[in-house]
Amino acid sequence: MNWNMILSPQGCDSPQALVLAAHGATLLINGAVLDLSFLGDGDTLPAGAIDHPLLQSAEIRRQGDTIEIDGLLFPISLNQTDPTACFPEPIFVTGDGPITLPPQFPPEPEPTPEPEQQDAPNADQH
Repeated sequence: MNWNMILSPQGCDSPQALVLAAHGATLLINGAVLDLSFLGDGDTLPAGAIDHPLLQSAEIRRQGDTIEIDGLLFPISLNQTDPTACFPEPIFVTGDGPITLPPQFPPEPEPTPEPEQQDAPNADQH
């Protein structure tokens, strides 16, 4: 089974990390199992048909061996500026396993090196 996911970024103060994995016609969303094996070719579920907070506005359809989720809410940090997260491309998945997502959080800032301490000249030295 293939998956085509169109993410809908949503800025949040403290978003929960999103973890997705596909296993056949089953999608795991942060550990919650969404079994869509009942969908036949050409079937569509309208927005709100699945009771999950990240799927509230998503339309789900099956075309042949591909399940498309259009509008999966993608929580991102309010200070995320990476275009791949703010304006994500659709994700096409062709196998089972974890699904790679754009970064939800900006990179951690590089630590600022502490200034080197200069040894003060010893008053006894001339």
